[in-house]
Amino acid sequence: MRFIHVIATAGLVALVGCASGRGQVRLAEDQARLGVAASQQGFWQEAHFRFDRARALRSNDAEILNNLAVSLEALGRYDEALTIYKQALQIAPKDVYIRRNYSRFAEFFSSYARGVKPKGGSNAPR
Repeated sequence: MRFIHVIATAGLVALVGCASGRGQVRLAEDQARLGVAASQQGFWQEAHFRFDRARALRSNDAEILNNLAVSLEALGRYDEALTIYKQALQIAPKDVYIRRNYSRFAEFFSSYARGVKPKGGSNAPR
């Protein structure tokens, strides 16, 4: 029985080791890819879950933050989306995709805040 415990512990240590450094980048990229795939199917709650996991692994990745903001926007969590868009812009102020998404969102959000009904549209993650 003790042998099984030692093997399980060694396996856990190996997994934790993979999650650090370069392995952590790969895990974040995998989560982001899954989020994009989910969003393309219209599964926004799943997309949000994946982008949030990716952010937990790489909190300063502007593309992940942008995609997280898009998912929050799609879920109607506009105040949170605004905060995340601003974080993404602080990290990558010249990124054209983030600037475009933020600009579209800011236009919508200002109308929303004034009580104007939103038009259709999509800010699909890239």
